[in-house]
Amino acid sequence: MLQPADPLSSMATLHPSFPTAGLLGPGFYRERDVLELLEAGLPAGYDLFHNVDWSSTVEGRQQIGEIDIAVVSSLGHLLLIEVKSGALEEGESGLSKRYAKRDEALDVGRQLRRQHGAILSRLTDEGLRQVKVGTLLVLPDHRVASSSVAHQSDRIVDADGYPGLCQRVLELMPHDPLPDDTRQRLVDFLSNRFKVLPDVSSRVGQIVRTSTALSSGLATWIPAVEHESGLFVIEATAGSGKTQLALALMRQAHVAQQRCAYVCFNRALADHMTLIAPYTAQIMTFHEACVEHARRGGIEPDFSQPGIYAELADQLTAATPQMPPRWDLLILDETQDFEPEWAQSMTDLLKDGGRAYLLGDAQQRIYRREGFELEQAVRIRCMDNFRSPRKVVEAINLLGLSERPVVPRSAFLGQLPGFHDYRATPGRALAQVEACVRELRIAGFKPEQIAVLTYGRSGSEILGRETIAGLRTRRFTGRYDSAGNPLWTGGELLVETLYRFKGQSAPAVILCEIDFEQVSDVERRKLFVGMTRAQVRLECVLSERAARGLLAG
Repeated sequence: MLQPADPLSSMATLHPSFPTAGLLGPGFYRERDVLELLEAGLPAGYDLFHNVDWSSTVEGRQQIGEIDIAVVSSLGHLLLIEVKSGALEEGESGLSKRYAKRDEALDVGRQLRRQHGAILSRLTDEGLRQVKVGTLLVLPDHRVASSSVAHQSDRIVDADGYPGLCQRVLELMPHDPLPDDTRQRLVDFLSNRFKVLPDVSSRVGQIVRTSTALSSGLATWIPAVEHESGLFVIEATAGSGKTQLALALMRQAHVAQQRCAYVCFNRALADHMTLIAPYTAQIMTFHEACVEHARRGGIEPDFSQPGIYAELADQLTAATPQMPPRWDLLILDETQDFEPEWAQSMTDLLKDGGRAYLLGDAQQRIYRREGFELEQAVRIRCMDNFRSPRKVVEAINLLGLSERPVVPRSAFLGQLPGFHDYRATPGRALAQVEACVRELRIAGFKPEQIAVLTYGRSGSEILGRETIAGLRTRRFTGRYDSAGNPLWTGGELLVETLYRFKGQSAPAVILCEIDFEQVSDVERRKLFVGMTRAQVRLECVLSERAARGLLAG
């Protein structure tokens, strides 16, 4: 169903939500300009459809075509817009457009009449004969000196009238009220919606594949950047493609038979990267590197000793300046969680001519560590988020969770996050989480597509649950097998901490047990990390006092 007007936006709604996929050529970019003008200039309650394929049958023969832009007014009437940019030809029959793949020029007037008649016929077949259908020809690169029989002057917008396009559209739209359900039926018709249950799993796959393709920019051009220092600091927001960049670099090193190391902070991220990275890459956390160094020196660490990891880190950082260089390529991930000495100790192990890429995001610094600079390094910043639905990014910016605004780049518009508060009494957080799980299951998400992330690390009533909403949970047991692989319980619904899930993502995320009195910088960063894990749907379960603090902040 059509959703209510979004309070974060007063613009028209665009369908599909991302207008640049799949189209090529200069004509497309001009059409996109028209779309952006209409989206920003038409009020909320208007819907814009672009590149709408239509099919109709006339005298037993199928006719097909494409409508550049279809505008549905708030009352449910329809305006078909044809955009003709670039070179046009004038002849006895009127304007025509010549395309590279056609032997003859296309008569613009005939095309408009054909589209108009076909859509009227289809609407009649669908029981939508009350909908009034108009046409508009937009010539953004031409001036019309005079009108003609084939083209009424009020149905043409040329270069002079182009700035007033939105006002012309509003003027051409009829003001006759229609039955309540007519507009929704028209929107469903143009969306090619059928009265069947959607396959959410298929849609999730499409969204994830599209986001992955779009976020490949860092992996494409950053490896081509050269600098004599060989040091590159990539400060990039969540969902910008840092993981793809790391994988691309490791694959290049594998092909070139170079020694490569990927070092991060989070053990769960290292476990995840082990599954998808080339087998020749050495993948570990920084503290695993510290333990390995101690064992190579004949020392077996006593992990029951307080402060053992800090002691091991001190031993490694003191030793690396005297150690022989080891790696041709070094990737440090999650550098916002590194101490400066840790990063320096790792880069000390680079061979001459080697390269080091430090990937981080200060907005995801949820441990109390200070940032650091790396001398002589090339610094690259990116605030483009390709992973999170655009509505989630808008909510993040509205709540001020990022010091710098995040740029929403996902192909998926999505919906605003759901916020569900609970009283601070036993069982209330669990009840809200179970309600969210059931809602997501009704929406079509599979259990394995849902991640339940608890905001804290101790005192959680969610983390130890064997079942949630009737589903067995998949939880890390805290133990590893003899090969160092983490051991999990055998359920299908992932339950994990926000801290361990950092660096990963899931189609649907329930960020739960959010509890604080005031929104400090650390709380903002934790919320930012949790909210940017979702690829399609996000539900937030927070205490009443956290809800008050979030609104007050």
